[in-house]
Amino acid sequence: MLKDIPIEEITRVISVSAAPAFLLGAIVGMLSLLVGRLARLQDQAAAVSGVRSRGDHMQRMHRIRMALVLCVLSGIGTGLMVNLVFVDTLFGWQNNRTIVLMFIIAIVFFTLSLIFFLLEILAAARAGER
Repeated sequence: MLKDIPIEEITRVISVSAAPAFLLGAIVGMLSLLVGRLARLQDQAAAVSGVRSRGDHMQRMHRIRMALVLCVLSGIGTGLMVNLVFVDTLFGWQNNRTIVLMFIIAIVFFTLSLIFFLLEILAAARAGER
């Protein structure tokens, strides 16, 4: 059942939701970067004639795809968590552990996405040395 919420509580919930909003901004920036990099890798792979080089490009594209999936999952988790904060306040539910767990999972997914992106950067640097 809906509960009557004082304006101070609404203000508090909105301010609590500000930090995840910054995370969502970072996720959107990362997604844009990853999509651009994947498109460039696909163009390069189409232009490469050597089997080994093509295989290297495929591995690099796989890393970028993994980073994209993890980044999207992080965004979904963050969005669900923000919604749960509002629903929790609106209905008076006590889902504090669930909210914290969702935030932790979203951060883990984002961190893993960054790790896959780092692996791609290192692979690109190695490819440039050849």
